[in-house]
Amino acid sequence: MTTDSPLKARLRQVWHEAWDEGNVDALDQLLADGFTRTTQGSDSALSADQFKEEIRATRRAFPDLVTTIDDIVQDGDRVAIFWSSTGTHQAELLDVPATKRRVVTYGSNLCTFTDGKLAHERVTWDPRHLLSALGISTVRHD
Repeated sequence: MTTDSPLKARLRQVWHEAWDEGNVDALDQLLADGFTRTTQGSDSALSADQFKEEIRATRRAFPDLVTTIDDIVQDGDRVAIFWSSTGTHQAELLDVPATKRRVVTYGSNLCTFTDGKLAHERVTWDPRHLLSALGISTVRHD
C-alpha cells in the first residue's frame, strides 16, 4: 500500500471535514485567495464563499451525506479527484422537494494548485444524474 503525499493527505482530510462533517471553514486552509470553482455545463464560477454555501445547501438536503474519495491522481500542481457520494434526500435541493430517496452520485474534480493552495477546481459532475436518481425527469418537453 502506498502512502499519500502530504497534499493528498491534506485533500482527504479537508474534503472529509467540509463535505461529511459540514465544517466548511476547513476549506480555508486549502483554498487560495481568488479561488474559483466551475462545473461542467455552467458558464459561471463560484467563489470560496459560494462554494461553502453550495456544500451547506447540499448537506441540508442530504444530512446523512457521506463522500468517498475513490482516487487522487497528482501530476505536479495538477490533481484529479475521483469521488462518490451517498445520502438520503431529506430537504429541498435544486428546487426539488425532499423525496426521501437514498442516492449515489459520482464525479471528478480537476484541480490546479498554486504555491500549495487550490486555485481553481473544475467539477465534472452531472446534476441531471442526481435528479434522475431522485425520480425527476430531466427530459425537456417543448
